[in-house]
Amino acid sequence: MKLTSEIKNEHGTSVLTILSDPFFLFPAMLKATNVEKIDNKYKVEIPIKGVFYLPFNLITYVTRYISINSVNYVVNIADFAEHRWGNIKIDVEDKKVKLDLNIPLPLDSINSKILGKRIKEFEKNFNELIRVERIKRKI
Repeated sequence: MKLTSEIKNEHGTSVLTILSDPFFLFPAMLKATNVEKIDNKYKVEIPIKGVFYLPFNLITYVTRYISINSVNYVVNIADFAEHRWGNIKIDVEDKKVKLDLNIPLPLDSINSKILGKRIKEFEKNFNELIRVERIKRKI
């Protein structure tokens, strides 16, 4: 799954603090049901539908790298056959956020549509989600 998009940002560069938190980002963007920290990585469980639309959790292990104006999540998808490596890169500017996803999914044609819809919904509700999170965190 490859996706590149720009999201209008009404909150300035303080958005980076929120987007660099996996406990916020993965449930908000990919509807992850479980995010837990294991040593310096994060285990993220994303519910999706597999073959014949049987539900299962996509297990990913994520390592986070933060710089001055971006955050990069290196994603390792635990698959039955092999581990698949990808990344989610988020660049924050004053008026926009650039989102760049490159994640090789199992059953890519089906699962990329499912996750693509979730990401589009995240983009649509981005400023409201950030506003509510900023109020919770008092940023």
